[in-house]
Order: sequence, then structure tokens, then C-alpha cells
Amino acid sequence: MDHPPVKAAPTKGLFLEALTRDLDLQDAVQDLVDNSIDAATRRRGHSPFGGLHVKINFSKDQFEIQDNCGGIDLQTASEILFRLGRPASRKSVAGEVGRFGIGLKRAIFMMGKNALVESYTSSSHFSVPISVDEWKKNDDGDWDFAFEIYQDGIAVPEEKIGTLVKVWNLYPGIAEGFAQSDFVAGLVSTLQKKHKLALEKGLAVQVRDTPLISQPYTLKSSEYLRPSVRQFDIKGPPGKPPVSVKLIAGVEESKPAESGWYVSCNGRFILVADKSQKTGWGEVGDMRIPRMHHQFARFRGFAFFECDEPERLPWNSSKTSVDVESQVYSKTRRIMIETTRPIIDRLNELDAESDADDRPLSDAIQSAGSTSITALLAESSGDSMFSWKGRNDMSKLDRPVRIAYTRPLNKVRKLRDKLAVETNREVGERTFDYCYEHEIR
Repeated sequence: MDHPPVKAAPTKGLFLEALTRDLDLQDAVQDLVDNSIDAATRRRGHSPFGGLHVKINFSKDQFEIQDNCGGIDLQTASEILFRLGRPASRKSVAGEVGRFGIGLKRAIFMMGKNALVESYTSSSHFSVPISVDEWKKNDDGDWDFAFEIYQDGIAVPEEKIGTLVKVWNLYPGIAEGFAQSDFVAGLVSTLQKKHKLALEKGLAVQVRDTPLISQPYTLKSSEYLRPSVRQFDIKGPPGKPPVSVKLIAGVEESKPAESGWYVSCNGRFILVADKSQKTGWGEVGDMRIPRMHHQFARFRGFAFFECDEPERLPWNSSKTSVDVESQVYSKTRRIMIETTRPIIDRLNELDAESDADDRPLSDAIQSAGSTSITALLAESSGDSMFSWKGRNDMSKLDRPVRIAYTRPLNKVRKLRDKLAVETNREVGERTFDYCYEHEIR
């Protein structure tokens, strides 16, 4: 006897809500920027990104992101781009940021009811219009979209090569978010922090009329002060590439908002100035790291994870945090804690110097310059331990210090008259000079 199937497929409405519910608007925009950076990586590899750009514009009516980073070929558009997930046949490019294959679709579905994706390569052109309302009408129907334009084997001028994503009929909450007066500033600040390495390579990113600025992360470095550098690989299962890990940590200017650990996966920072247990702070174990405190505001640590297969990297699906259960991250986190401990110890010693006349650690850090972590890693020939030697800066030994003492008032008055001065302070200064002249010189 034939029986009807017991259906278990999700409804499109439920699927869309589950896909977008916990996605922040800034994170959705960052996912689209990630796609542009991946396109730039496929086009340039490890070479600089000079001449490539990403332009982001939005209002209460629509959102648009456009780049000239190489475009999307027709096969990728047909078989991969709009799939809800990354097909097993999809081969990653070294240094790629995209992991789950949901960033583009999730951003579109989150923002509005209508969208257009259009792209040119040097020999092709396509466009795909999307009506979310029409798409989700039939849960038992086709989940695919349709090309409006599909051109192959054409000659495309260089200036047209690139990709455009446009979303309109924005949902009320999204329109309100884009209309907020501080959204541009917040997005610029976040993109500058999380895409700092792409900016360093020369990618020009612009949010409305505001160009992002490349300001490299730095650490203090001198003959007296050297950061810790650790480099190692974590092997994967048979047939899988290893994850390359680079750790660099040291001290910088005392800025509480910037202190902590920074974690990057394939060049995309997923943690910025983290001060939580995710990066070992407040950890109780055989090597204890205290909770973040104001005297540790100089601490900076950077963890770089690189892998040719992004799925092996220790990040969550929205690329907003680490996967603390990841074996790769678990192994690295212990080394991060080991790296943090001697720096914290030295910062405690620096704090103890605050009331001392001689401050060799303070003199050392004040004389040290700031060097980009990119340059420090490039010049590193291997692992090196954190080193912070005290320096006695003779020029600073002439700085004024206060001497205070008390004596009976009648005696002070007699000495004040004898020295022909008017204040008790002058009494102290003249008696010190007299003693120094006769006892030292």
C-alpha cells in the first residue's frame, strides 16, 4: 500500500526567522564586506589590494554595497552563491574569510523584501532579482531563484568588473537602524577594527562619504622592551591542512578600552580587546591570570589563526566570537595564558614603581617606540620571550621630587628670619641647598 510521505522539511518562513533572528545589523553588513574581501583575495592572493574598493551606502529606503574586487563567475552564481550553506564540492581559497556560505543570503533576508545581486567578470555578466515574499509563498515549491540576465563570453571593460548587492523595501527595524545618527560612526569604527589587515593591504572601504582609515595595531618595542612571539601549527585530521597560529603580545599606551586580546581568523578580527575568560582572564588553574584591572591597561595580545579551509578555524557562524570548544582554540588558549602571565607580572612591578624615586621600568617604556604588529611578525625569525628590562634614564633623574617634614613652629620662624625668606617652603628649599652644598659638593 502506498502512503503519503511524513513531511519534515522546514517552512521557508520559519527558516528565514531562525536564520536572521540573532543577527546584528552591523554584523550583516560586515558579512557582505567579508565577501568583497574574499573576492579581492581570489583576485590578488597575498599581493596588496591597491586599486580595489568597497563602497557602502544606505538610507531608510535601501541598502547598497558595491565593489570592484573581481566579480562572480557564472558557475559560482548558478551552483554556489545562493545555496543556503557551503556545498562539499566548494573548494576554499587560501586566506578566505567565508566559512558557512550564508552571509549574503542571511543579510538580504534580514534587511528587506526585495534585493538584486548583479556581477561582472572580465567575460560574463549576470543579475538575480529576489522577491522574498514571492519566494516564501510555497513551502513545497522551488527554493531556487532565477537569473534575469545571464551573459557569457562577452568583453567587459575593466571599470565595470565587480559586484553590486542592493536591498530595498527595508523592514521597519532595519530602516530605523540605518537612520540612526550614530550608525555610520559605529559601523566605521567596527569595520576599521575587524578588517584592519585588509585595510593595511590597501583595500579602500568607504561608508557613505567616510573612508576607512588604516591604523595598524602596534606594540612598544626597543632594546629594553620586546614583545613575546609564538608561532606553531596545529595538525588536522588526515587529509586536512594544519591551522597556522601566530601569537604576539606585549605592552602599549595605557588605554583601558583597547587593552586585552585580539583574535583574528584568516585576517578577520572576531575578538577585539577581549578581557573575558574566553581569552584567559580570571582563569583559575595551574597558571592563574587575574581579571582585567586598570593597571593592566597597557596589555595587548594578538592571536592570528590561518588555514586554507576556513571551517577548521575556531570562530562561530556569525564571526563575532571564538568557538571555545574548538580543539584548535583550546590548545591555543593555554599558550595565550602562558604568554599573558609574565607581562602581567611586569605590569604589577610597573605599578609598584609609581611612588618610587627611581622608575627604571617606566623609563624603559617611555623611551620605547610603537611598531606595527605586522612589522614585528615580519622581522621575527622564530619564537621569542617577552622582555622588559629596566632603564635608568639619567635625563629623568633631574625631575623635581617633593620632600616633606615637620618641625616646631618657633624654630621654623627663627630660621625663616635668619634666612630672610617669607614662606616655610622657602625654608625647606634653602636648607636643602645649604646641606647639599656643604655635604655633597
